[in-house]
Amino acid sequence: MNNRSLSRKIIYILAMVALLFPLFYLGKPPTKGSGKIAELRSRYSIGQADLGKLDPASESMKLATLGMRGIAASILWMQADHYKEEKYFDRFSATLNQIALLQPHMISVWQHQAHNLSYNVSPEFEDYRQRYEWVKKGIDYLVKGTKFNARKPILQYELGQYVGAKMGKADEKLQYRELFRNDEEFHKYFVEQGLNAKSDDALGPDRKPDNWLVGKQWFEQAYQLVSAGIAIKKSPHLLFSYGPLWQMYHGEAIEEEGILDERAKFVWEKASREWKDFGNRELATTGYVPVTLGSIDTARKDVERLQRQFMDMTNAGRDKVIEVKKAKYGSNNPSKAKAFEKPDDQRSTEERMWAAEFQLAVEPTYQELANELPRDQQIKALELAVQLGAAEEYAKSTSSLRDQVNYAYWETRALAEQQQIMVDARRMIYDANKLIDVADIKGAVEKYEEAFVRWDKVFRFYPVIMTEDVGGDVLKAINRYKKLMDEDVDERFVLYEFMLFRRAYDGDYLDFNIEKTLSEWNTNALKLGSPEDFFSTPLAKAYGITNKSPNPSPGDSPNVPAEPKPAEPMPAEPKPAEPKPAESPEPPKAVSPSNTGSPNATGRPPALENPGS
Repeated sequence: MNNRSLSRKIIYILAMVALLFPLFYLGKPPTKGSGKIAELRSRYSIGQADLGKLDPASESMKLATLGMRGIAASILWMQADHYKEEKYFDRFSATLNQIALLQPHMISVWQHQAHNLSYNVSPEFEDYRQRYEWVKKGIDYLVKGTKFNARKPILQYELGQYVGAKMGKADEKLQYRELFRNDEEFHKYFVEQGLNAKSDDALGPDRKPDNWLVGKQWFEQAYQLVSAGIAIKKSPHLLFSYGPLWQMYHGEAIEEEGILDERAKFVWEKASREWKDFGNRELATTGYVPVTLGSIDTARKDVERLQRQFMDMTNAGRDKVIEVKKAKYGSNNPSKAKAFEKPDDQRSTEERMWAAEFQLAVEPTYQELANELPRDQQIKALELAVQLGAAEEYAKSTSSLRDQVNYAYWETRALAEQQQIMVDARRMIYDANKLIDVADIKGAVEKYEEAFVRWDKVFRFYPVIMTEDVGGDVLKAINRYKKLMDEDVDERFVLYEFMLFRRAYDGDYLDFNIEKTLSEWNTNALKLGSPEDFFSTPLAKAYGITNKSPNPSPGDSPNVPAEPKPAEPMPAEPKPAEPKPAESPEPPKAVSPSNTGSPNATGRPPALENPGS
């Protein structure tokens, strides 16, 4: 018995010794005929040297922890959380560096702890300069991560977000942006790490690095890696939108800081070109065919063309298919069939839902329509149906991706911001706010009124920009104006219809009536001609009005609004939730002198006159 046990042990030992030889052979350095594992690592770029910089301290950590790196890292993570909760921030930062040495190629380490430094630790300090320093620590942590993970563009993406959005969207954005512009040591550090933060592309109007443009440079580094075939866990349409968006946010930021001249127009012109290039980029989707966001008009025309061809071929049998489906579906759902037959104005809310379901159920499919054709025409019809289905899917996918990046809004805004009248309108609001700071109420009121006349023209030609930040900024200016006037405005106010629209939009921007109204206003805007002609033409003439009054119309002068009565963008609706535009752009409507009194000395529109002036 003992001999048998001893024999088994000897066999096991010999087997283990025998296995050492192939392991030694496979694990040798790559030489001819041996070192297969090293060869495979090199061939597929999966060795540690291919991942990025190697830190000798991390290799020492492996030996020091006796192969228990995971356990050591977990302990350090718990220590880091403890230090953060107890506000021992110096110890917290040192512990993060130790974690990075243990797990230099684990991306979540760099992402999570950089977020801790920039977003969670920085708010703990009262002085914005200290908060700025901790935001920098998070950025520095990510930069170090890129050196250890050269094939992970997600870190460059994160850096674009931190340098751009964290510094440019925070409550302290004015202070952060000022500190960043003058932080020469930080700029030098970026240059040393391979990002030329002092190049022309990164410089703002004051010829100093701008945080939005430097963040954009980090995105461009990520784009280069992705274009080289390195995967990133980000949807392409979102990933590639950030570069041009950061250019637009740069334009937005300098305008808020008072750069309201040709420099701002140049920034938006560049943003418009980059957004167009983004729209022409092929983007991978979950389908088989990549899409380009700028091709939506062509895609919709293709759908319309194929629909016409298919309907011309199959329309004769359409009514027959519908009647058959009505009879079949109606017998199984008599209440829905009855609701469908009722006039719409007699249906209850539930019956409207049933009628819509019934309508959808009896709508013929392309297959059903093709089956009604003679056999010799069915193959052609089915081929056409396949093309039509693919075209519809492409158009639907393109439209969905456009909505996700708000493509139409940014495309239109970049064009609008290049117009001199919009730059003037922004400058007048900026000046009005400055006059409020020095208690010049009368001057601020005048500047606001001059701005509102120009915003009316801008909103008429570019209605879509009323829906987002631009409309919100103008609404804030109107509220400040009303406080200065110490009274509310009525339907004679030049932006009254805009106010009604924003009230409804802010209440429920998904309301069908909001979309319908905006669509009608966009249709009316198409009738106004080119922006060059419209914005260079006096307001009354731009709308085709014969103004017999000797006084000029609002918009005649590039700087001062003239005396006639304010223009109404659209006729006012009694219900704010559903503003209805006119069939075509309306002229400025005069207000009876008996209601408004004689023209005032300043030449301001009577509806905006300050009674105390």
